[in-house]
Amino acid sequence: MDGQHDDINHSAALPFRDIPYLPQKLNVTRRDDGAILLENGQPLRPEHPHMLSPLVYWAANDPDRIWLAQRDADSSESGGWQKLTYGQALFKVRGLVKGLLELGAGPDAPIMILSRNSIEHALIMYAAMWAGSPVVPVTPAYALLSEDFARLKYVDSLVAPKLIYVDDGIEYQRGLDGMGVGNRPVIYAGNAPSGVTSVSLEDLWASPDVTVDLAYDRLAPDTIAKFMLTSGSTGEPKAVINTHRMISSMVKMIRSVWDVEKLEELSQGQQVMVNFLPWSHTYGANAILHSMLDWGGALYIDWGAPTPARLPEMIRNLKEVPTTQHTTVPAAWAAIATELENDPDLAKTFFSRLMVMAYGGAAMGQDIYERVQKIAVKTTGERVSLSAGYGSTETSPTTSNVHWPNDTMGLIGLPLPGCVMKMAPVGEKYELRIKGPHITPGYYRNAAKTAEAFDEEGYFKMGDAVKFADPDNPEKGLAFDGRIAEEFKLANGTWVSAGAVRVNAVAAVDGPLSDVVVCGLNQNKIGVLGFINPNFCKRLAGDLSVEAFSEHPDVIKAVRAGLESYNRKHPNASSRIASCILQKDLPAADRGEITEKGYINQSKAQELRADDVSRLFKPTHDPDVIVL
Repeated sequence: MDGQHDDINHSAALPFRDIPYLPQKLNVTRRDDGAILLENGQPLRPEHPHMLSPLVYWAANDPDRIWLAQRDADSSESGGWQKLTYGQALFKVRGLVKGLLELGAGPDAPIMILSRNSIEHALIMYAAMWAGSPVVPVTPAYALLSEDFARLKYVDSLVAPKLIYVDDGIEYQRGLDGMGVGNRPVIYAGNAPSGVTSVSLEDLWASPDVTVDLAYDRLAPDTIAKFMLTSGSTGEPKAVINTHRMISSMVKMIRSVWDVEKLEELSQGQQVMVNFLPWSHTYGANAILHSMLDWGGALYIDWGAPTPARLPEMIRNLKEVPTTQHTTVPAAWAAIATELENDPDLAKTFFSRLMVMAYGGAAMGQDIYERVQKIAVKTTGERVSLSAGYGSTETSPTTSNVHWPNDTMGLIGLPLPGCVMKMAPVGEKYELRIKGPHITPGYYRNAAKTAEAFDEEGYFKMGDAVKFADPDNPEKGLAFDGRIAEEFKLANGTWVSAGAVRVNAVAAVDGPLSDVVVCGLNQNKIGVLGFINPNFCKRLAGDLSVEAFSEHPDVIKAVRAGLESYNRKHPNASSRIASCILQKDLPAADRGEITEKGYINQSKAQELRADDVSRLFKPTHDPDVIVL
C-alpha cells in the first residue's frame, strides 16, 4: 500500500481541467475582541423571490429542456430513463396545486413527505410549496425500518402535518399505521394504503384556475417553504425553518463564484448531474435538487447508494450518464474511487464532461482524493478539482466552499458572496459563526433551542472549530478543526479532537475502514470502533459478510498496519490510538447511528455500542481487540 500514490504525486504539476471560477476576493477584518470576520468580495447575484420562480422561468424560456429523469419501472439492464421537461413539470405542478388547495393546503397545513427521491416526489414538493404549505420531508427509514416508529411519531407531533404523501401506500402502510394518521388525507403515487382516507397523485390533479395563480402571487421571500429535520444526533430531531429567501439566496451564492457565461459554454448549455443524496436532507433537497432547478439543469435521480446492495445501481447510472458536475459525500467518493480503479470504461464516461468534483457533509481524507485524481490523470491527462462545500441544515445548507482549483482535502473553503463568517475565540480555538440571507430564523416550536443557536450579535453558531489552512495567507481557505462539542478530555486532562483523529485514522488505514468512532472520555488513552468498508475489503478477503470481514486475518492485518502508520505520525497522547475493535455490522441509520450525510454520530454510536466501548479500555483485552 505504501507506494500506491506515487503516480499522483508525480502528476501534481499537471494542470487542472479548465474551471470557470471567478477570481477570489476575500475581505478580512480582525477585531479588537479577537474575532475575525471574513467576507467574499464578489457581489451576490440577485435571487429569485421564491423557489417556484425558476420553474416558471425555465418553463417559459425553454420548455423542452430536461429537468428530471429517473429509471423506468423496468429495473433490468435494459431499463431506460423516464424524463420530465420544465414545460411538463410546470403543467403538472399547477394541476397538483389546484388539487392540494381543494384539500385545504396552505400556510397552516404542512405536508409530510415519505418517499425516496423521484419525479413524483419533486412534483408534490414544489406543488405543496406553491400552494403555501410548508413541506416536511422525512427520511423513509423512520417509517420503513423502525420497530416502534418513535421518531416518526415525534416528528408528527412536532409539525402536525395536515396532509401526508407516500410514494407507495403498501410499502408505507406500517409507518402510516404506526404514526396514527387518523382522518388526515394520504396522497399516494402507487398502491393505495388501506384504512385511511387516500387519493392518488393522478386523481389529485385538477384543471388549474385563478386560485392557483393567486396562491403563486401570495408567495414571498419570508414564506416558510420547508421544515427540514436535523439528524437528531443529540436528542430528538429539530425542525429547522427554511424560508423561500434562504434557499433562493443560497443557490445564487453558489452561482456567484462562477463565470456563468464561460460555464454555459463549457457545459454545452446545460448542467447535468447524477445524484442519490436524499431529499429528506438539506444537502440533497436544497444544494442539489433546487440548485439544479435554479441552473436550469438536468438532474438524473440515482436510486443507487454507496452500500453493498445499492452500489451496482449507482455505478450503472454514472457509467451511463456523463455529468458536468459530481458532488456527494465522502462515503460515496470512497466507493467510486474503488470502482474507477477497476473499470476503465466507467472512468472514461465519468471524466468525459466533468468540470468539477465536490464533497460535503463530512471531512474527506487525502487518500480518497489521490486515488480519484490518479484515475483522472490516467484517463484525461489532467487533474479535475475536487472541492469541498460546507454548511448545515440551518444554513440552507451551503455557506462556504472551495471555489478555486484545489488538491488539498480537509478544507471548508471560504465564505460565498452575501455571507459573513465570524471566527469567534472559544478557548484556544475559533468557533465558526455565520450571518446571511440563507440563515434560518430558528427552530419550529422550540424557542429555547433557537435562542441558544445565535450569539449576541445574531450570528448562527455552527459548533465547528476552524483555522486558517495557512495562517499567513487566509485566501488559502479555512480548515476544519474539530467539533466544539465532540472534543473531550482524557483522564489526565489532555484534550482530544475527535474529528481530527477520525479523519486522519481512516485516511491512514487507506481503504479497509469506512469510518471510526473515537472513544476515551475520562480514560487514560484513545480507542476506536472501526467500521468495515465492504467494497474495499473484497480485494483483501473475497466476497464475504461484514462480520466475516471483521474477523478475517488479512483485513485485521491491513487495519493494524494502517493504525500503526497513523500512530507513528501522531505519537502524542492527544491523538495516539491504543486499541481498536472492528464492528461486526454497519452503522444503523434508523437508530440514529449514521446521518443521511453518511457520517457517524459519535455520541449515538458510543451509546448503542457501550459494551464494545468498555472493552476498548479493559486491563486485559479480549482476543478481538486490536492492541497497538
